Amino acid sequence: MPNQVRQLRSILTVLLVAAWLLISGAHFATSQTVPPPPPQTTPTPPRDPQKQPSPGEEEIDPADVVRVKTTLVNSPVLVIGRDGKYVPSLRREDFAVFEDGIKQDVAYFAPVNKPFTVALLIDTSRSAKFKLPDIQAAAASFVDEMRPDDQALVITFGSDIKVLAEATASRESLRRALGSIRPGGGSRVYDAIDFTIKRLAGIEGRKALIILSDGVDTASTEATFESSFRSVATSDALVYPVQFNTFGDLREKTTRKRRLAPEGSGFSKADYARADSYLHQIAAGTGTALYPAYDTSDLGRAVGSIVEELHNEYSVGYYPRSAGEPGQVRRVEIKVNQPQLVVRARTGYVIDQTGAVAPAPRVVQADASAFSEAAFAPVPRSFDREKLPVGARWVCEGPTVPGDFVVVKEGYSFHCPPSGRAYDDTNAWFIRKPGPLETMCKGFMMWRGDEIAGAPIPTGYVVLSELESPTCAKSSDPESIGNAWAIKIPTGRETICKGFVIPRGFAVIGEKYSAACPTKPIYKNAWLIERKL
Repeated sequence: MPNQVRQLRSILTVLLVAAWLLISGAHFATSQTVPPPPPQTTPTPPRDPQKQPSPGEEEIDPADVVRVKTTLVNSPVLVIGRDGKYVPSLRREDFAVFEDGIKQDVAYFAPVNKPFTVALLIDTSRSAKFKLPDIQAAAASFVDEMRPDDQALVITFGSDIKVLAEATASRESLRRALGSIRPGGGSRVYDAIDFTIKRLAGIEGRKALIILSDGVDTASTEATFESSFRSVATSDALVYPVQFNTFGDLREKTTRKRRLAPEGSGFSKADYARADSYLHQIAAGTGTALYPAYDTSDLGRAVGSIVEELHNEYSVGYYPRSAGEPGQVRRVEIKVNQPQLVVRARTGYVIDQTGAVAPAPRVVQADASAFSEAAFAPVPRSFDREKLPVGARWVCEGPTVPGDFVVVKEGYSFHCPPSGRAYDDTNAWFIRKPGPLETMCKGFMMWRGDEIAGAPIPTGYVVLSELESPTCAKSSDPESIGNAWAIKIPTGRETICKGFVIPRGFAVIGEKYSAACPTKPIYKNAWLIERKL
């Protein structure tokens, strides 16, 4: 019996050990198959679509393709309706950008309601002494029209460059700074422009520079015509020159002395020609316009126009799909997807030696012989106040020419939208009352994707022939040579080109061929007309 008990105890011991081993093994196996807890991660904040990526930053596009960006091509954009008013309610998806005809992805977009920081750069040199109260009043009107989130800084220049107010939204501080301005000294235009551009470079967001000056430089020691222009051209700040006229006052003083002022004195015609060229080019370099102030009453209107433009300007940017070589020029076209709207924006850029983007216009020094024509382009008006025929004026190209006027010349104005025609630099028409026999421009325009002759034939005139005029823009069709019409008021029997309105009181009495008229699919391309009895 004792032996049997010992055997049972041994068997129970073995069973308990086996059970313990099985339980331990199962627990060990389970601990090896449970996955470890996930690592702690920081949630990625949502990407701000308004944020401008920095150079070299990786950007994930809507297709989730990672691309490394290097150079952002940014352009201020104004959208103008056929009524001449700005269109302020567009969205990012309303814009399309094309570079050399290839569509690009819009990477940066700032709507018109984004605030601006504006530097008011004021000329206090001797030449501006008598204009200074009006300049101060114009600058104060800008401060009054600032939006609550806008900021401004006040900088003056004569022989010295002074920062009278740092960037602030305080109207009181800005008015106090403007009231403290005192005139005197030489004129460091180039140095002041360069200084202000560098000052604005450290400010985030949209920014602009308004310079109120005659543009004549006599005392710059650090910057030059060319270097300051390039500083402007590679900046992301818009530059608006308001050019007031001091030439008449200074000319009267030098005339009384009966001697010509030497070039470089700040009083010569050559100095003013250079100043005019400079101010026009820094405006073109940032895609803005020069605002001429023929007299002091124009200063307030000029500043008011700039305020309206700033508050209606979009900012659109993209990264080129392919890298370029230094010196390469690329054409840029920005469109909107709504009909009957005109876009004014950058039309091209050039890649400089560092790979950065700079506007395409090249620096051109003006000479004094061209000054009377260059003073306030495109109107051929000099500081001598050249008199134009009654009603004669420059207008933006478009279907708004009065029926009793004729287009006799085409040119470019910074105040007008681009033409929309490829390789066409003209966007303005010079109109006046026609004489009995006149040569008029056809006025090529784009309409619903096609090129048309948009200048109207004045009421009561007939077209005698098609011809080529050096003052008119050419057609974008290389086979179309004629860019103008010879027109006249008919007096009796006339041979006229077909396709135009026949004046009241005349009737068609026959058809014929005329070598002077455009060739038609049929042989006879002209009418013979005669006054009715």
